[in-house]
Amino acid sequence: MLSFFVFCVLSNVAAAADDIQKAADEMMDRARQLSDIRSPNAPGFRLNLTFSFTGHDLETLHGTYTEVWVSSSQWRRETAVGDFRRIEIGGAAKRWLVDGGNDFPEEAARLSTLVEMFPTRPAKFEYQSFRDRDSATQCAITKPMGEKRQRFGFCFDKDNRVLVENVSPRLVGNRSADYSCRYGQFRKFGDYWFPREMACFVDAHQKIEAQVVDLSPLPSPDPALFTPPSGAVEMGSCYGSAVPPRALSTPDPQSPLGMRNYPSKVGLSMIVDFQGKPQSLKITQSGGKQFDDSAMAAVRNWRFKPGTCNGEPMPLPINIQITFGYHP
Repeated sequence: MLSFFVFCVLSNVAAAADDIQKAADEMMDRARQLSDIRSPNAPGFRLNLTFSFTGHDLETLHGTYTEVWVSSSQWRRETAVGDFRRIEIGGAAKRWLVDGGNDFPEEAARLSTLVEMFPTRPAKFEYQSFRDRDSATQCAITKPMGEKRQRFGFCFDKDNRVLVENVSPRLVGNRSADYSCRYGQFRKFGDYWFPREMACFVDAHQKIEAQVVDLSPLPSPDPALFTPPSGAVEMGSCYGSAVPPRALSTPDPQSPLGMRNYPSKVGLSMIVDFQGKPQSLKITQSGGKQFDDSAMAAVRNWRFKPGTCNGEPMPLPINIQITFGYHP
């Protein structure tokens, strides 16, 4: 009798989990139908935004973002902040990136993720629960994921069913924080409803905000827009099974003079090319200029086994962290 009771309880738990997964998937699918202007059958468009964020010296920085979208295999994005400029171009199986300097602001580099709103289509989340953010908003929360057991969240307007917030984990110093992007002032664009105001927060502290200046149809863009500029770094666009690059040779960085025992951590992003060499190195977490310079100098000489997509070598991005002054 006890075994029958346990079986019924487990069956009810499994059924409840299936109901949560089905409901969350349906909510995400409906939100995509309403707002995903980059869906396979959506028309081409031009999107212009202005944005602002707080710099390292607590000054307010302003920038512009322009996106020309024909399809997932033909698009261009350009982000400009002062003298810094980043251009991204997408093709059928490749992407190209040009940065106008090693100090391109981290928050500005995240702008394309903010504007995309939705997770990439190959991404599959397992949902665990629902939570009301407020009386008008319901959030689907994922199960813990990966070695660090991190969760994601997606919040939907209960009446209009559009996606109004997504929450993802972000490393801040030595801890994981909630990085949330919120969307508001939805307006009609063709068959879609797209937000005109966007902002991202780390643990409720605003990091960047953006406003749509123009969103208009683009039936026949200039083909020259999608030609990779001189000096562009080539990357892959993997829509299958991706294996990230693996470090083979990692010479240790030298601590700055007189700071051998001083603790510091530097985060870097890069693209590992077909030859296993790091390209487009960027500081994503500063440990101080001297430590940043030392980390960059060392990692330029690192060598990797290139990443693969469906078993084929492909230039892929990775993030690493360099620790100074650590003594076990």
